[in-house]
Amino acid sequence: MEKIKALPEKISFAIGLTLLLGSGVLLFLLSLLFPIGKVTMMVVGGIVFCIAFLFIANAADKRHKKT
Repeated sequence: MEKIKALPEKISFAIGLTLLLGSGVLLFLLSLLFPIGKVTMMVVGGIVFCIAFLFIANAADKRHKKT
């Protein structure tokens, strides 16, 4: 968590947004290559979305502290 907090605001937001937008496509492509069940995809997607939320919430917190 400390490593996420150490990132600058714009980089943290960019990483979070990239994870949100890219994880669905990546999971779809992985499901084409490997036999991955729906439950496994949902669990992995949930974990990725939680990590992306941490990055975006960190960026929002830093922006809020500036004002």
